[in-house]
Amino acid sequence: MPEPDSARPCATDFLIASKQCEIDGLAHFLRMGQLVAAISNLVHALQRERGASNVFLGSGGERFAEPLTDLCADADRAQEAFFVALKQVGTRTSGVQGGARLFSRIAHAVHGLGDLPPLRGRVRELALAPEQAVQHYSDLVRALLAVVFEAADSAMDPTISAMLVAMFNLMQGKETAGQERAVGAAGFARGGFDAEQSRRMQHLIEAQERCFEIFTGFADADTLALWHERLSSTDQAAVERFRRMACTGLLPSSLPAEQADHWFQVTTERIDAMKGVEDHLEQRLQSLCEEKLAEARERLARHQSLIEQLLDADDGQGESFMVFCATGSQGDGQGDVPERYDTEGVSPQLGRAIIEMVQTQAQRLQRMQDELNAAREALEERKVLERAKALLMKHRKLQEDEAHRLLRQMAMNQGKRLIDVARAVVAMADVLGQ
Repeated sequence: MPEPDSARPCATDFLIASKQCEIDGLAHFLRMGQLVAAISNLVHALQRERGASNVFLGSGGERFAEPLTDLCADADRAQEAFFVALKQVGTRTSGVQGGARLFSRIAHAVHGLGDLPPLRGRVRELALAPEQAVQHYSDLVRALLAVVFEAADSAMDPTISAMLVAMFNLMQGKETAGQERAVGAAGFARGGFDAEQSRRMQHLIEAQERCFEIFTGFADADTLALWHERLSSTDQAAVERFRRMACTGLLPSSLPAEQADHWFQVTTERIDAMKGVEDHLEQRLQSLCEEKLAEARERLARHQSLIEQLLDADDGQGESFMVFCATGSQGDGQGDVPERYDTEGVSPQLGRAIIEMVQTQAQRLQRMQDELNAAREALEERKVLERAKALLMKHRKLQEDEAHRLLRQMAMNQGKRLIDVARAVVAMADVLGQ
């Protein structure tokens, strides 16, 4: 009689490994939540520095020199906190879904921060036009937000993913509001807007609304209530009044230089209100990751305890092994459910208990995947839209806002959704090998 194969795998080992993978992923996202909070604070500091830099440049160095020094110091402190959070994340790849993209984005952001000191020097020397300063700062912020995007795209828990989608779009909308503040600050400091600057302002206003629409679609009720409360406390009427002047180019002939300060003040109050909502989401994300991690560890402990009890009860019934045989889908009227399995070679009690645990785990993961798909659809659409704009910018020599306007006009002319037109542009580029 052949000896039992001591190396034969046991189904319960892999069931426990499945649970452990969940725990590893959630532990990673607990660290990522701390990194996202640090990115939020750093982006906010850079946005304020960018706005002040544009008042400084637009006024020829006559305004905001001292506030700009203070804001640069604030950004440096936020940068140090970002580096501390990065050390907590580390370079470990275990438990990291899409780790290659995530770490590539982090590398790009860290490299970009190295260009910040020389950028500040050029601002102080008045060696940049305001539009150039906006572009440099915005590129750096875009690199940081790309890390948040990858975090949202790699989340495996649907609740965490939805919260990250809401946070990313809030941060992206707030970044567009920051660009609007910077462009407006330069225009009001100079005393006027040309046609291109007015178009730029209009594009930034529209881009904010798109981001905030997605944010409100994924945010929870408490966050939405705080969003409406914080924005209602700002002077939105003044913001709209300034916007009309900037977008039409019709500024009063006697516009005092202090209008730039007033614009900066009311838009800063609005952006700070958004930051308050961001902070709320960061705290919610941190608490959610901790709760999910505790739940996953509790489930693992329960499964380990149950398996040990079953194995003890089954002890002494001889050497046995398990064979899973598919017998078709369970027709319980609840949609597609993982296949049922029969076993050979184990006692009925142990076999049924293990199969139930395997099926429960598979069904739970399937439900999570279904819920994840909704959140990832929003992220995927953004990827497609950004790629379509990049293709138009490259081959038609357009600016980003011009590429977006072209896509929107194509959608209107064809009676299609913007995302459908963007997919068609990307598909055509793929066919042509671009």
